[in-house]
Amino acid sequence: MAEAWVMKKNLGACFDEWCARSGSAHALAQMDGSELKFLSYNQLRTQVLAWRHFYEEHGVTQGDRVAMISTKCLEHFPFFHACWHMGAIAVPVCETLGTVEMSFILKDADPKLIIADNHFLKKVEECSGGVPVINLADMPPCGEPAAADVPASDTELDAVSTLIYTSGSTGMPKGVMLTHRNLWTNAYWAFSAFKFEEGERLISLLPYWHSFALVCEMLCPLMAGGVCAVPKDMKDFRRNLAAYQPDLMLAVPRVVETVKMGIDKQIESQPPRKKALIEKAIYNASRIFTAESRLDGGILRMVTHHCFYDPLVFRQFRKAFGGKLRCIVCGGAPLDLELQIFFKFMGVLVVVGYGLTETSPVISANLPEMHRLGSTGKVFPWLLPEHGGDYTFMDEDGNLGKDLHGQLLVKGDCVMKGYWRHTDASAKTMKDGWLNTGDVGHCDKDGFIYIHGRMGNMIVLIGGEKLHPEHVEDAVKQSPLITEAMVIGEKCKNVYVLVNVNDEAARKLSEEELKKRVREDVQQRTSHLAAYQKPKDVLILPDFTMDNGMLTGSLKVRRYKIMEAYKKEIEEFLRSNGEEVATKHDIGIASSKVQESLKKVAELKDGQVVN
Repeated sequence: MAEAWVMKKNLGACFDEWCARSGSAHALAQMDGSELKFLSYNQLRTQVLAWRHFYEEHGVTQGDRVAMISTKCLEHFPFFHACWHMGAIAVPVCETLGTVEMSFILKDADPKLIIADNHFLKKVEECSGGVPVINLADMPPCGEPAAADVPASDTELDAVSTLIYTSGSTGMPKGVMLTHRNLWTNAYWAFSAFKFEEGERLISLLPYWHSFALVCEMLCPLMAGGVCAVPKDMKDFRRNLAAYQPDLMLAVPRVVETVKMGIDKQIESQPPRKKALIEKAIYNASRIFTAESRLDGGILRMVTHHCFYDPLVFRQFRKAFGGKLRCIVCGGAPLDLELQIFFKFMGVLVVVGYGLTETSPVISANLPEMHRLGSTGKVFPWLLPEHGGDYTFMDEDGNLGKDLHGQLLVKGDCVMKGYWRHTDASAKTMKDGWLNTGDVGHCDKDGFIYIHGRMGNMIVLIGGEKLHPEHVEDAVKQSPLITEAMVIGEKCKNVYVLVNVNDEAARKLSEEELKKRVREDVQQRTSHLAAYQKPKDVLILPDFTMDNGMLTGSLKVRRYKIMEAYKKEIEEFLRSNGEEVATKHDIGIASSKVQESLKKVAELKDGQVVN
């Protein structure tokens, strides 16, 4: 008999099996007015078969691509599962992309059909290149009788199931080919690691073009016989979180930061005596909880916490989460250590994981019963030799070893098939069976992984000092005044930081006062860093957003875009700090790469592979 972790059926056949097992049990949940409405497994399968029939009527066959462009919604479930059931390839596309990037993706993916939310219909039609665009409102609704009950197709396990387009932080995005085996394997280990149980609810705001949400929501709850709660938007999430009563929550750092800001405001609004009680409770908790799963601080403090402070103070805050939340799993970007510690005091553990779209996505994760704050946890079992995988680090001299500091290399069943129509990029990323993550880190003696930053983002100062900007940016963003940060300094004597400030601070302070406060805050937040890592000065810039192209869909800064947009201001800022500004910039290189990508896609013919 095959091991439990070995995939035996494609995702379509697995879906049939999960629905047959759970039947009338709840599969999906969403607030409708003041009432929480549910969709059963049987109802979901009926809708999936109706969507499959719709695809087939519109000429979609096995291996064809179907794209969907919409805000996160319940309809994503029939979209994905109908594709997988018939052996088509699902292409979720970020709805906030500009027309250039959206046109690029739709041309590159070459879908047979595009489904678009009514709000984005006009933009999608402009970007579609003549491909039929279907209004999401015209797709078969839940409750509509399905066509004949048909079994899942016989799609091979290593066939491509999904194209996830990368964020494009250094150029135009590439389509990551994820297979049925890739997604199922990652979902299986996530489901096992977090002990997702039958009937439990998972909630998230993350979009489904984010592979973390795709695997952990589209597959894990169904695999467990659980429920996926899908808020309509951030307003629904904030207002009705307690009503959703989640057991698990998926988040990116910005969501966790937003929740923390809400709690801070709540604490600040309390009368002095109650505020003092909360501060004492937090101090007492700080003497008990450690960065690991063990407790410390003595019996008296622990008894005081569990019998007095927790029921009187922290339990009240947990009610805002519905009272059942046992864990928030955070990924997508580094999470400030202070935030993790704060929520641990509150009794809501926030654990950090790490992964890439190219690895379907989770590589490592901290777990409630085994975590080390500040790390990204231990590797998932698919990376262990007994399960067919492995991982290692490659130092600057090309040496490989788990005890080295260097670029993380991985292999195993979750590694992508390659980049769609980009065999050259696939070959550069995957060599001798290893996928080079491009992230630099190390593994401690207990097996916990620490990621320091992207190799491609490394800054080299004129004195030869090297640093990863992410490490400094994380420290800077601890300031309540600063909403976003980007460190610069390539071939400079010092490093500097470009920041966005929150609107409230900008309104209350004069320009000079704001600059002074921000500089002081940055100095304070980076005081623990090495001298060459401390920013010498700060430049305040207008907000980086997805709308102006400065942030990717997954809220990471597009460094080349910011350098390009504020080239004049940055050069003047550097000169004022005594830096020599080169006449040649990497900006031109990045821009030319984008133009080259556009040109290649424009020249594509059906089935052609870009080399």
